[in-house]
Amino acid sequence: MALRLRDTDTAILLSVRIDGPVGSERLSMLLDTGATFVTLPTDIAERLGYETRNPTETVVTTTASGAVSAPMVRLISMSALGTELRDVPAMCLDLPRQAHFQGLLGLSFLRNFDVDLHFKSGSIAFR
Repeated sequence: MALRLRDTDTAILLSVRIDGPVGSERLSMLLDTGATFVTLPTDIAERLGYETRNPTETVVTTTASGAVSAPMVRLISMSALGTELRDVPAMCLDLPRQAHFQGLLGLSFLRNFDVDLHFKSGSIAFR
């Protein structure tokens, strides 16, 4: 499955399904090859049943505000553009409220696929 990009797009936003221990949700995620991990807001992770208050693992990351420690979870599964991946490392970090997306689709997902990104023809696909 491929997504059609428009000339007017200022970012690549994808609809991504995240599965958790107590449900699943669709999120609008920014394709971010500069993000080491998939990143989702803490409240969404908790709503899906992931433990963020007493995590077994944390990671220190650099944001515009400086270095912060964030809980890590292992997503049961996630899917985007017709591809699914299980046991995906994800960082729980609240993004700025003015962001027009809910999370970051980072390398912990992307590096498992060939990403076909064609700006001139306006398409993106994962293989």
